[in-house]
Amino acid sequence: MIVGSSDSDDVDIKGNKGTYDFWVIKISETGSLLWETSFGGSEIDEAWGIVASNDGNFIVAGDTRSNDIDVEKNNGAADAFIIKMTPNGDLIWKKSFGGTSFDSARSISKSNDGGFIISGSSRSSNGDVLKNNGQNDAWVFKISSNGNLEWQKTIGGSNIDLAFGAVALHDNSVVAVGESSSSSGDITENKGFSDLLIFKIK
Repeated sequence: MIVGSSDSDDVDIKGNKGTYDFWVIKISETGSLLWETSFGGSEIDEAWGIVASNDGNFIVAGDTRSNDIDVEKNNGAADAFIIKMTPNGDLIWKKSFGGTSFDSARSISKSNDGGFIISGSSRSSNGDVLKNNGQNDAWVFKISSNGNLEWQKTIGGSNIDLAFGAVALHDNSVVAVGESSSSSGDITENKGFSDLLIFKIK
């Protein structure tokens, strides 16, 4: 199973919703296309990560600027958009998370209790996001197996800070990795234009 985004509606791709969509494909062991499907709305929707759930289905994470078709709710300019689908690509549920500014998801992994850890970035300080230090903050949040928000955390300073991946450890703490251009707020040191950022959430 592979995820990404597409604005096409021909050749291998059928059913585009408008501009870029979440695009999910399944290929065989030899690389032959078995099926493909698109999710999203009339604006830009991009998928960045996929993980299998404990019940045999799949969770896809990305971001959306839409507020129609498959996207029932958008909190602002862009939201993290999470969908659950069957192994055949049928939609089970969809959730949007964020505030009134630009918020996105870049990775998803399973937590120890069957939920999911999602990482990305946020410019919001309202809605589902409680704090913003300036520009983009690295953003990590956890959802339950049913897609309900359980907690969220932003880390950053006055410049651009991003999270690209996060995993849960055996003690249920979470380690995230990304990059930072800040030297203020949560970021105490910057060695150059953009630094590797690693942080742990307990």
